[in-house]
Amino acid sequence: MKCFASLTCAVLFVPLVWGCPGGLSNPEDFIGGGATPKDAETVLAQSCGTMGCHDDSPQAQAGLDLLSPNVDTRLVDVYATGEGCESDIFVVAGDPDGSFLLDKVLNTPGICGLPMPVVGTLAVSDVETLRQWIIDLDSSDAGTPDGG
Repeated sequence: MKCFASLTCAVLFVPLVWGCPGGLSNPEDFIGGGATPKDAETVLAQSCGTMGCHDDSPQAQAGLDLLSPNVDTRLVDVYATGEGCESDIFVVAGDPDGSFLLDKVLNTPGICGLPMPVVGTLAVSDVETLRQWIIDLDSSDAGTPDGG
């Protein structure tokens, strides 16, 4: 009788521990590990738009706000302001290799000023997001006030 009671408890307890497999009504939300890809604004805001760096305060480094929306208006076809960097353009639409922003992020030898971020590095996926964003800017009207 004792054995029967133990077996009954085990049969009832095992499904509670393992649960039932069930199903998802939205499996597409979990493809790729459930991580939502970041866009360039998010990468810049989370990695560079932090307090004491390029936030939206008047004390932002180099006066550059990378936290507020529409960051492209502050980067595309805009010259850097750091001493000795005045001939560098932050983002050249369609040209990631000619964009000072990527040189800073990749810590390209001979860059003007400090690399970004000052401590650590961006994830490869974040750098690729920025690179693709710059490439995609070439097919938009970003950075051309007259639309042409």
